[in-house]
Amino acid sequence: MTKKAMLDELRNRIDLIDRDLLRLLVRRMEISGEVGRSKRGEGISAYQPEREEEVLAGMIALNKGNMLSNWALRAIYTEIMSASRALQEPVSVGFLGPEGTFSHIASVRHFGHSIKEVSQKDIPQLFVNVEKGVIDFGVVPVENSMEGTVNASLDMFRHTNVRINAEILLKVVHNLVSVSGQAEDVSRIYSHPQPAAQCRKYLSMRFPDVEVLETQSSAIAAERAASDKKSAAIASEYAAKRFELKIIATHIEDSPNNITRFFVIGTRLSRKSAPSKTSILFSLKDRPGALCKALGSFSKNGINLSKVESRPTREKAWEYIFFIDMDGHAEDKPIKEALDDLDMQARFLKVLGSYPACREAL
Repeated sequence: MTKKAMLDELRNRIDLIDRDLLRLLVRRMEISGEVGRSKRGEGISAYQPEREEEVLAGMIALNKGNMLSNWALRAIYTEIMSASRALQEPVSVGFLGPEGTFSHIASVRHFGHSIKEVSQKDIPQLFVNVEKGVIDFGVVPVENSMEGTVNASLDMFRHTNVRINAEILLKVVHNLVSVSGQAEDVSRIYSHPQPAAQCRKYLSMRFPDVEVLETQSSAIAAERAASDKKSAAIASEYAAKRFELKIIATHIEDSPNNITRFFVIGTRLSRKSAPSKTSILFSLKDRPGALCKALGSFSKNGINLSKVESRPTREKAWEYIFFIDMDGHAEDKPIKEALDDLDMQARFLKVLGSYPACREAL
């Protein structure tokens, strides 16, 4: 058999497999449609993050060998479930716009492409539109491994009645992009303040005398660079492709472990899943040892606290509200007992949600 004949034979075999895959995918969609009708009868949302994470984790556990990476498998099944979800019920997802921001990328990596994407101008608008039902869900940044907490997001949890449905961990890769793709053409750099801060070392080494001009988002930075041939932008690869920019340098962030955590927010609570996380807000009466006693409620019940953050209430000087993430679900007996104990001590307590713990960064 000639090499060409062998290649043709292999391609024919792939074509047959693809036909089988398509037949099975269509059958899966048919059953998914039946699931959607059942959900509507029970008043259940098409988006069930705990079930979707269960499916993804199950497929990854079955993925033996090294022919298909878990990252690729997750990406494939995210799109399959996105198409299934859209068949059951159209889902609108808000993100901090415009298209090409890391919030937008996180929303697509989590929900897939079969959604109605709705750009939001800022974090307060996103929260309010989710609360009012203008959009079904929102994707909001809550913290970055290099720059810390996004305070605007934490503050809005207090002022709205949204709930946390899921978390997303996104690996952040910053690129320097321009029209020409040549470093010597760069006279100014456009960037959102946070990416610029995360790329300080690179900028000080390679462009010490170049002015960095602030923009509202990395996508807007890319848009500006596209219309200014003497400039560059710090932006995602997605934004670079969208505005037809060339990459001067990639991975220019100071740390390779640059990860941003996002919450998916909605108006309903997620169902129980394993493993889970729970997030709460509370404030305490101003008296000695109040915080120590409050945190002791979790310690004595063996609960791991993965994040403890304080924010000023802005209602009274030196009065604070506390945000806590913990491992486990609010329905778990130890957490339920700890929250009951805390409720008796707190001025107010708000459970923001229990949701599937993100297993890996996307």
